Amino acid sequence: MKLKSIIAASMTVLALGAFIAPIQVNAENTFSKQTLMLASNQIHHGVGTVTAIDSKAKKIELKHGPIKSIGWMGMKMFFVVDDAELLDEVEVGDKVDFEFIETGGKRYVITNIEVQ
Repeated sequence: MKLKSIIAASMTVLALGAFIAPIQVNAENTFSKQTLMLASNQIHHGVGTVTAIDSKAKKIELKHGPIKSIGWMGMKMFFVVDDAELLDEVEVGDKVDFEFIETGGKRYVITNIEVQ
């Protein structure tokens, strides 16, 4: 019985190591979109209005409607963008469609944003 427990624990550690090991950052010291997608199990979609942009911190504040896939009601909140160039495509007041993922630590990262 003890041997089975040791084998099961070893297999779990090996499986986690195979998942975590390939994480890489790009030249700007940010995670690649592919890495972020691996860290998340679902892409969420929302619709909202841009209320603030902080390009230096790579954040955007959106007032968005309900997002059923994550169980959120409508609210105003900041999201991180991994690719700062996404912020060049929007302005405060724009109505947008956006996609985001949840990474570890309840970090919500926008992976795509488009003006409606």
